[in-house]
Amino acid sequence: MYNYIYDVETGGLLLNTSPMQFSKEPRPVYYKELDLLGFDKYWDYEKQDALPYMWAEANKYYYFGRLVAQTKGGSLYAAPELEIKEEIGEKLRTVDIDRMLEKNADSLQILEQETVKKIYDVWNRYKGKLDIFHVAFSGGKDSIVLLDLVKKALPKDEFVVVFGDTQMEFPDTYDVVDKIEEQCKADGIRFYRAKSHMEAQESWRTFGPPSRRIRWCCTVLKTAPVIKLLRDELKARRVVMLTGVRAEESLQRSDYEEFSMGKKVSGSIASIPFWIGMLRKYIYTFITTGLFSTMPTGQDLIGLGVWFARTVLVSMSTLSGFAVLKKQMPIWILLRIPLPRI
Repeated sequence: MYNYIYDVETGGLLLNTSPMQFSKEPRPVYYKELDLLGFDKYWDYEKQDALPYMWAEANKYYYFGRLVAQTKGGSLYAAPELEIKEEIGEKLRTVDIDRMLEKNADSLQILEQETVKKIYDVWNRYKGKLDIFHVAFSGGKDSIVLLDLVKKALPKDEFVVVFGDTQMEFPDTYDVVDKIEEQCKADGIRFYRAKSHMEAQESWRTFGPPSRRIRWCCTVLKTAPVIKLLRDELKARRVVMLTGVRAEESLQRSDYEEFSMGKKVSGSIASIPFWIGMLRKYIYTFITTGLFSTMPTGQDLIGLGVWFARTVLVSMSTLSGFAVLKKQMPIWILLRIPLPRI
């Protein structure tokens, strides 16, 4: 796993190979997040979507290597408190993304080459034994990076892309999926959408909100529809499922095998060709797509059901993140389902 330090020259991040004791998952911060949390009362910045102004680790905000602010508290019904650590006596400068990418180019090139080779080796090993190679696509940054790497590794007619539509994604996610689908069609890559016959509202009323103990949403609304599409429409029963996973996302995911047979889906070989770190993912996505700033602020495109389970029903550990999304796109309006009182 790569570690990182903040770069005072670019306002960005620099990869290094020193051990990381725990994941801090830095994320770029755009003006909308600053506005929604109320930082515009303290700092002056241009309202532009092209480039981020700083980075955040959970509730801590770093500007050109300096801790400048922190959020505290917050709930379903109250905004978090802002603690300004440093007065910034200038109009905020944006992160110099181009220079940051230049300074990380060697590390990223090595990572890309290693991963492309892994993907090719899996394809070469199984291409005559299985029915189909399937890229699991969610519309998030992990799967965007994975798809870009697969396109570099394999012939365009040797794999399909399937978006498992939970019907609970953010509008921005669907915009990204639409754009990726257009790109795939232009490249001659087959792109499919799989959706359950059960509407999201019906599933919530039937099973209750998803949680860590009752994680029905992926099985009912994503995995089952995808497998049904592969088997019924594409007549594929022996498949390789290529998936992008962040080991930092959870203890369980950090223990996933890179290659497994039938553990997730019977008859399916699950291949995780790269353990993509949050930092590497952000930097790589800056390089490979122009979709970065369109994605939901601060939540990394976690599917709504999963995000709701983790953030609201389980631990409420990212309260400031919830306050941002509550203002941006209230989920009780999105789903038309009353939220439970917590």
